[in-house]
Amino acid sequence: MDLNLLEPFKHPIFAKHQLEVDILRLDRIDPMISGNKWFKLQHLLHRPSKRTRILSFGGAYSNHLHALARFGQQNGIPTIGVVRGELRSTPTLEDCQKWGMQLYPLGREQYRDIRADDETSLGGDLRRELRARFGDFYLLPEGGATREAISGCGDIWGYVPKDYRPSRVLVSVGTGATLTGLIAKAPPGIQVDGVAAIGDAGYLVQVVSTLLYGRELEEGVRWSLNSALPLRFAKLNGELAALWYRAEEAGVELDPVYTLRMLHYLLRNILAGNYRKGERILLIHTGGLQGLRGQRENLSRLASAHCGPMPL
Repeated sequence: MDLNLLEPFKHPIFAKHQLEVDILRLDRIDPMISGNKWFKLQHLLHRPSKRTRILSFGGAYSNHLHALARFGQQNGIPTIGVVRGELRSTPTLEDCQKWGMQLYPLGREQYRDIRADDETSLGGDLRRELRARFGDFYLLPEGGATREAISGCGDIWGYVPKDYRPSRVLVSVGTGATLTGLIAKAPPGIQVDGVAAIGDAGYLVQVVSTLLYGRELEEGVRWSLNSALPLRFAKLNGELAALWYRAEEAGVELDPVYTLRMLHYLLRNILAGNYRKGERILLIHTGGLQGLRGQRENLSRLASAHCGPMPL
């Protein structure tokens, strides 16, 4: 690949523990469709009916809906976003509408019942409701987690220089699609660690195990999936907020929902002595920086109230 997205993450804590830490800056692939979203969406260009509108799901700050709306605008594909809860004026949804996405609010209780991998898995009433409103559409699951998207996420390895071989890769996890793709196409001998953006990752372990069933991995490839800390999805505390500012001071901007928790997980394991001296660790930056627009005030408030040792 022509893009050089690999950069070192220099900090005294890594040097002290004799670790080499690098970041694959997938957030720089595209200014709007950043990170793993770019890899998840490319297969949509190869659908049999390319002009059929695409319908998907997400919250008011959804990186997925944001990327899908931009992708649709760039490629002349109509898009529909089913939004959890009431339609609010957020920078994310304003961008989606600017790029031509039709937005449709869905009550939180009804939204919780959605487990849509394809249109037939939608509840009958909701399916009829959406069909009556929008006509024909191609249903894309929340987060874009299709088998084609998993294969696309495996292509992330194409952006890792061939002469660079980490011993361990860390990646943040939402639906498990990116983690699964990385595991499935990992070079021999690499440990791939997923860091869940939710407090309890138990069900995601089963999801990834099922997606990997029947796939033959390269020799010595191992994987794990753990939670960074026991917080609900998208929730922040003072320690995380302070860590975000310290990472920014070190020249690395992270999104507060996913990649920030990945860095927290890395530091916790370093301080616990869980890594061998001399390990080369690669962090995958999965983008999502557009979500910062809705979090900066919260980050500032929480970080200023943080008491205790600085996390980085």
